Amino acid sequence: MKTIKSILSQLILIGLLLLIILTDFLNPIKEYIPILWSILIIWSIVYSLKYKKGIINNELRFPTNNDDYNKSYPFIMGLIIVIGGICSIVFIQEYFIFLYLMTFNGVLLIISGFFFIPSGVIKTKNNELNFIYANRKKNIKIEDLNSVDLKVNGITFTDKSQKKYKIDHLNLKESDYQKITNFINQKLNKKIEIKTYGNTVHN
Repeated sequence: MKTIKSILSQLILIGLLLLIILTDFLNPIKEYIPILWSILIIWSIVYSLKYKKGIINNELRFPTNNDDYNKSYPFIMGLIIVIGGICSIVFIQEYFIFLYLMTFNGVLLIISGFFFIPSGVIKTKNNELNFIYANRKKNIKIEDLNSVDLKVNGITFTDKSQKKYKIDHLNLKESDYQKITNFINQKLNKKIEIKTYGNTVHN
């Protein structure tokens, strides 16, 4: 479902850009509107690079079930935009600024695919542990966190009152368990019970 929604949202965005460029709306700046998209893509590339270099040290990324799609999307959509842009430049013979910018965005999308980072996130902010997956956000106060249970398809955080906060639809490996364990122990400034499949305890 998320894949279909993502594709539809991108098609709607491209459709709106084409509607603007093919009408008199926002003259004479309409041809430069794709620059806004360029900025967003460049920002995502810079963010990914900063994360990979360890500059962003208050968050940890881990794989989800959607990441196979997320990895391939920039290459597929980028290639479609580049081919469409080049063909449009050759055959339409107008709106050159818009078409060159869209083609450039296609190239940027392809480049961004080489700097992919997993979409699952846990991060520390304002004395809270925040976790993000499949565009859903949850948080728990660090002082209330009691235990963590790691499984291949999910993570369960339990607070002192035994209330559970679950992250589902993950695709974790053994190496991810250790990374998550190290992150929690280092960032929370407290030792808590961390289990794998409810059995193996990490300290």
